[in-house]
Order: sequence, then structure tokens, then C-alpha cells
Amino acid sequence: MEERCFMKLVIIVCSLMLLLFLLFRTSFSKVMENLPFFLFRLGLSFFLLFGVHLLLGLFGYVIPINLFTGAVVAMLGVPGVASVVAISILI
Repeated sequence: MEERCFMKLVIIVCSLMLLLFLLFRTSFSKVMENLPFFLFRLGLSFFLLFGVHLLLGLFGYVIPINLFTGAVVAMLGVPGVASVVAISILI
């Protein structure tokens, strides 16, 4: 069981590092210009995840809604929703 917990931690850390790399690969001013757009997408991703959570809850699946899953969906869009759902079902 401890090995499974370690693997989850490795996956989360690697995903966060990749997300931070994608966010900060340009100059600081470019990041500040895109920050309101990203925050808007983050808000929409929470609504989308909540809808998916309610829909899949009817079938017995629980989709977590937190900052990490919201950021993944905000960055990737629909493929992000699919990956969050796939990871939630597999774990």
C-alpha cells in the first residue's frame, strides 16, 4: 500500500512540475498578460468538473474537484477532462 501512495505522489509532483514549466516558459510580462485568461478558464473548469462529477455520480464514480484537477482542465481543455476522469476511474 505504501508503494501505491508513493506512486501517486510521484505522479502529482511530475504533473505539477510540467504545469509550472508550461506556465512560465515565456517572459514574466507575457505570463501576467495571460493570467486573467487562465483564471477565467480555471473558473470555467470548476463548473465543468462539477457537471461531470454530478453526471458520473449517478453511475457511482467520484471525480475530485480541487485546484490541481481544475488547473489540468484549464490547461488542457476537453482532453484534460478525459484524463481526470480516466485517472479517477483507474485509481
